[in-house]
Amino acid sequence: MIRRVFTFFSFVSVIFFPWPFTVLLVLVSSCTEPLVPLAVGIFADTLYYVPSVGTLPLFTLYGAVVTIIAFFVRSRLRTGIIKR
Repeated sequence: MIRRVFTFFSFVSVIFFPWPFTVLLVLVSSCTEPLVPLAVGIFADTLYYVPSVGTLPLFTLYGAVVTIIAFFVRSRLRTGIIKR
């Protein structure tokens, strides 16, 4: 239940709150759901990407990096620690 709440608030924070709060929520939710940073990055780029400003969708790239790190950390931790 709490995983769904963090995931939902991560998406809502992209729209309503400043980016540091969004980053904090995404990092917290990435501990249990590693694909949330990538999904939130794609969502943020869908909302705010302007092609004339930059050539790369940075939120998606940052989300992919955090997703890779989250998968690496999850593979190193024991499963019993994460499920508690």
